[in-house]
Amino acid sequence: MVLSQSPTLELSESQRAVLQKYLINGETTWEEVARRVARYVASAEATPEAQKFWQEKFLSILLPMKLIPGGSILANCDYGTRGLLNCFVLSTEDDIHGITKLVSDAVLTTKFRGGVGINIGSEGQKGYIRPKGSPFQDGKALGPCAVLDMVSENSKKITTGNKARRGAFLFSMDWRHPDIWEFIQAKTQSTMDAKVIKAIAEQMAALVLSTDSTEQKRQKLQELNRQLATAWVETHLNPEGKRDRRWHNANISVQLDDEFFEKLDQADERATTLWDQIANFAHDTADPGLLLIDNAKRRSPIRDFVTCTNPCGEIFLPPNSACNLGSLVLTKFVSRKADGSVEIDWQDLAETVAIATRFLDNVLNVSEFATPDQKQNVRHVFRQLGLGIMGWADYLKLAHIPYDGIEHLDEIDRWGNWIAEHAYRASEAIAEEKGACGIWSKISDVRTGNLFERWVDSEGNRYNGREALSSRRQDLTQVPRRNSTVLSIAPTGSIAQLAACSWAFEPDFGLTVWKQVYVDASKNEQNWIQILNPYLEDLGLSEPDSEIVKRTGSLQGTDFAEANPDIARSFKIAREVPPGWHILVQSKWQDWIDSSISKTINLPGHATVAEIKQIYRLAQKAGLKGVTVYRSGTLESEPIKVGSEEKA
Repeated sequence: MVLSQSPTLELSESQRAVLQKYLINGETTWEEVARRVARYVASAEATPEAQKFWQEKFLSILLPMKLIPGGSILANCDYGTRGLLNCFVLSTEDDIHGITKLVSDAVLTTKFRGGVGINIGSEGQKGYIRPKGSPFQDGKALGPCAVLDMVSENSKKITTGNKARRGAFLFSMDWRHPDIWEFIQAKTQSTMDAKVIKAIAEQMAALVLSTDSTEQKRQKLQELNRQLATAWVETHLNPEGKRDRRWHNANISVQLDDEFFEKLDQADERATTLWDQIANFAHDTADPGLLLIDNAKRRSPIRDFVTCTNPCGEIFLPPNSACNLGSLVLTKFVSRKADGSVEIDWQDLAETVAIATRFLDNVLNVSEFATPDQKQNVRHVFRQLGLGIMGWADYLKLAHIPYDGIEHLDEIDRWGNWIAEHAYRASEAIAEEKGACGIWSKISDVRTGNLFERWVDSEGNRYNGREALSSRRQDLTQVPRRNSTVLSIAPTGSIAQLAACSWAFEPDFGLTVWKQVYVDASKNEQNWIQILNPYLEDLGLSEPDSEIVKRTGSLQGTDFAEANPDIARSFKIAREVPPGWHILVQSKWQDWIDSSISKTINLPGHATVAEIKQIYRLAQKAGLKGVTVYRSGTLESEPIKVGSEEKA
């Protein structure tokens, strides 16, 4: 049996649906979008000749969808605010002026299509806000959670261009902060209220059939109404006036460092209690996740400056810095040979990586910004990029490699090394031409151990990052780069749908999924569309097997899986992959990423709190920079559903 590549330029209904988000000024096709983007990004070049040359180079990777830029680049190139960057981090001083500026900057950044990460540090750290109830000259402090309320509420619905955009945030807090207990349970408010209201409603229904006297019924009803009113006191409303969770537009994470885990191992009461509650709340609401800050800093070229990640967690950023994203569609470099094996066009991939790096670097110079501080840090100081991947699960299907197999880890090394090496060499080449990033003098001696770094000693000998880290030589200098960080793996939800490929390096969420897409983003109107995995057609499934896959989103239980177990293993979906393998795969990809990775460990509905604790601890020990779990059915409204009757 032979699997063929899925076509991408003949757009499917699913692709056309997501393309609507990026069409402007009468555009109707992907080619028109690609040409607009290529032309605008190439305008960063110094001469008309260079602009024309690079416009054609950019178009050569955009038009066939070898690279798909982040959504903000597609939507805002030469349009609207011209804010092209997806990810920002903000911070504040602990005074009314700083807090007011934080709220204002968050709203403005949302207007420019940027998501925002905000970290509340502990005392002495960047972004510290004094605990709730702390006395000061004019009264008592409202505390950091109230500040985050203001950020969330003021960014609920911002219009950018002709489209409504709700602010997207990552709120994180250092585990030492006294208000950490309020912070970690912020997402439980709506869940708890819903349970209370359901119980009250049931009691009211039972009261109708009760044999109590009229006066007893009246008193009980009065008490139930009082409880009902109390249950609604702390609820939050979305822009349409409907009930919503607190910080409805934010993911939340706790920043844990090495000291926390040392205390946890010592059975420290505060650390143990916090650990238990984090796991319990994550089980109930999927929040909080963990930002493992010391793990992140060890491998970061800008370790002394980062404070937080963007909303999806794929990049650690300093305050007022940003990352612009673009993802390589890996299946574009894979073909099937006559004997059924797969062949990779490594040279085409190398050339695409070099062009993509130049493309993203140019984006920094043509993007507009919400604040002068952002413009300064992004263009003139850090110049961070986020070149990533998608379509990895599709490649595994083509090559018949199971997600939970040793061969998979070897493949990550093969691809990751190639991409990272060529991306770093490209950034070095641009630095020779245009100059290194402004922060270079402060980070050039940071030894991270990342293999793809290049160092030189006074005798001209070359070293990779790992060799430099282990070397005692003091005369090593790092080859200058245009960009302080270059590599990141974003979640790629919408752009993966646009390219008709799998998300990032995630296993398929389901072989049949239903996804919400915008019909009219300006009116916030959405619709559900069914997306069938394009590789299913090549399996030649029988009608009964097809019905099973459509119903459950999985090959499990089909005659095909029983007859072709090796192929079926490479079609495993996320909930069928053991959690440990999710962590191993993320850890292996992290070896080839200088920033971070967005990855969710999807769990079946029956997953336990104890299992979540095990996953979180394994992630810390594996050196992961962050970890998030999602237990199936946790949220009442899920933007993606597997099949029509997902089995937990």
